[in-house]
Amino acid sequence: MRFLIILLATLLYSSNFSKIIDLYRFKGSDAAAKQMEKLLCSEDYWLKRLNNENVKWGYYESAEDLLVCIKSKKILDVLKKQNGSFELLDKIDVLTGLDGEKEKEGDLRTPIGVYTLKALINNVDSFYGPFAFVTSYPNMMDRIEDKDGHGIWIHGMPIHAKRDNNNTKGCIVMNNKMLENLKKEINYQKTYLLISENTPLTATKKEIADILAFIYKWRKAWRENDFDKYKTFYSKNFRKSNGEDLKEFLDYKKRVFKNKKHQKVEIYFSDINIIPYQNIENKKIFRIDMYEKYLSNSYKFKGKKELYVQFMPDGLKIIAEK
Repeated sequence: MRFLIILLATLLYSSNFSKIIDLYRFKGSDAAAKQMEKLLCSEDYWLKRLNNENVKWGYYESAEDLLVCIKSKKILDVLKKQNGSFELLDKIDVLTGLDGEKEKEGDLRTPIGVYTLKALINNVDSFYGPFAFVTSYPNMMDRIEDKDGHGIWIHGMPIHAKRDNNNTKGCIVMNNKMLENLKKEINYQKTYLLISENTPLTATKKEIADILAFIYKWRKAWRENDFDKYKTFYSKNFRKSNGEDLKEFLDYKKRVFKNKKHQKVEIYFSDINIIPYQNIENKKIFRIDMYEKYLSNSYKFKGKKELYVQFMPDGLKIIAEK
């Protein structure tokens, strides 16, 4: 509903609005809906929609705060969403693990990627300071790439002792006063943590517009049961969160599409967040989180959808999905 209101408000001040009103007047709601669908699949529409937005750190419909950690600089930037864009609120000196990409348990490295904060733990050993934020490492991409390990936290300094070195076992560590301030500054349940080795990967308006149009083109093929079109959205190196490769995934989807051939399918996306995915090879990868509502005669689903897409020589492709 929120997205529809935003869309209608945008159209109200555009040249498309009168055309859609006339379609509704003369040809009914189905014709008007088709025109709106066409707009959602248009990169030009999204470029205009994003005209006054700062999308350097991505596109967010539900996130409120970002934490950007640059390992080589031992810095954590705290950004808060204000008037539609993320503004720097704080800059915190931190300790991190060894340089390089985390690959396995015990390698003492801080992971590189995009994570959420899963929990706030107050009852921690005094070595970790007054409390700790638990990150979502390993995320879906980490597991697909066979990275392991756990217990990557953002925490404080020992309360009753001193640290014996300036490297952590992989966690992000700051002094306790700054940790207390951070707790007040963010809503951890609506925060993304971006961890890079050096200069963070960011986004352009063109990239975000392309991704938003891509999402709705993909949805259109899915909703219209167009399997031949649907499969073109996936990379040959695609992996599903359950370990399926592209062939296994498409074989399953082909059976599903066949069973849905004569059914009406409705798919709605909301709370879309598009985040530049930090990676050591600087590939143009983006994580997409959104809330999906899928409705058909035989199946209904409401819940979180997670995609990873990459800009490749042959266009934008889905490389991982949950």
